[in-house]
Amino acid sequence: MKAKQGYVYFDKKRKRWIARYQPVDPITGERRNLKRYATTKIEANKKLDALKEKVSEGDPTAITPGKRTFADLAKEFEKKKLIPAEYIGEKKIAGRRELSAPQSWMKSLVKKFGRLPLASITHSHIEEYKRELAKRPTKNGKQRSVASINRELEFFRTMLNYAVTNKMLARNPFNESKGKKLIDRAAETKRERFPTFGEEMRLLDLCVGEGRQGREHLRPVLIVAADTGLRRNELFTLETSDLDFEYGVITVRAINAKTNHLRQIPMTRRVYDELKKLCEKNPQGKVFGGLSEVKRSFGTACRIAGIGDLHLHDFRHAFVSRSILAGVPPAVALKASGHASDEWKRYLNVTPKQLQKLFKPLKGQSEEDVKSYGLDVLRQLREALGYDEIANLIASSQILLGVQEAVGSNPAVPTFRIKNLRAPKRCPFCFGDIFGDIFDSISRFFLITP
Repeated sequence: MKAKQGYVYFDKKRKRWIARYQPVDPITGERRNLKRYATTKIEANKKLDALKEKVSEGDPTAITPGKRTFADLAKEFEKKKLIPAEYIGEKKIAGRRELSAPQSWMKSLVKKFGRLPLASITHSHIEEYKRELAKRPTKNGKQRSVASINRELEFFRTMLNYAVTNKMLARNPFNESKGKKLIDRAAETKRERFPTFGEEMRLLDLCVGEGRQGREHLRPVLIVAADTGLRRNELFTLETSDLDFEYGVITVRAINAKTNHLRQIPMTRRVYDELKKLCEKNPQGKVFGGLSEVKRSFGTACRIAGIGDLHLHDFRHAFVSRSILAGVPPAVALKASGHASDEWKRYLNVTPKQLQKLFKPLKGQSEEDVKSYGLDVLRQLREALGYDEIANLIASSQILLGVQEAVGSNPAVPTFRIKNLRAPKRCPFCFGDIFGDIFDSISRFFLITP
């Protein structure tokens, strides 16, 4: 009972009063023997009360002595977690594929918190560090973005979670906030940019010439990126064995996919043609040869074309947005693109202004040529992703009967007609009326023949 309540006694050998308290360590589950020394009994009782108050308030430094520093945690975390990716077959079981950013964040965190006892790091310390990051410019001297700050804080949180899991820390200070969260994903600026058909035409016109100064190699990269939604790593690690020309399918192997899950993407006619040409040049190995980056040639092409603020990754955005605009159910387009988070939801917010801009010609281009090119791209996406087959299935009476049973007795299922195509707006395979409404909107601008 004394151990739980604490007590005060006089040490005759040391000739000092001692306040003794034995609380349970929340990390190890064992009792800790805590002592505080005083010259008088009154002082010892005050120290005992203060110690009990700190423990009851959950102060980690009250029970866990500050022997282990953040630098100690960083050293162990780097040794066990910041290691090259390890695989069984094609499944990643440990490590990271990319280490440069985490190592940079680790260096910054150790510089700030290295000497601090691990248990003494508080929510306020992290808030202060977040403000410092906001004031710290990037390597290019620009203002650091909210997303950049969040990625570093997420890494910091991961390190502290590791400490909690391995009983180095009682709880993670990131979880102590009762107000605004330290990591606010909603505050990040979501990039909405994707190339218009006019911009894509202009860039493809500039993809000519071989050799060091040429950009012929850029043409298949842009077409495949725009019509498949492949990420940069997924694109440049494609091998000829991943291509099935008989069925017109690209296989993204789990080892190359960001989500570490295998997926298959159908080829459009123009993707089929470009990949066939590449495979004739490179019958084995990587489809794009030794190519791993096109940042320089892409940047030059954009500069010559007078196109600003366009990234290669924006062509991935173009794939999803165009597929949905063409009437492909979002669930189908997003499965092909390999999205695993809620980030894809921004692709559904397509406004009439964006639709008009999508087909707007650049200087020197005719409106009819851009419209014809854009509609052909949309038709190819519809064909490749099997939209017409899905629409026909949905339109069948048996499927409609199943929908009626799912949503209630005899619901009104409105339909729309684009030339000879008839499909219900309420789609059981996707998100309610979304794809039907979008397809209906774009059909008012342009007649799309399936």
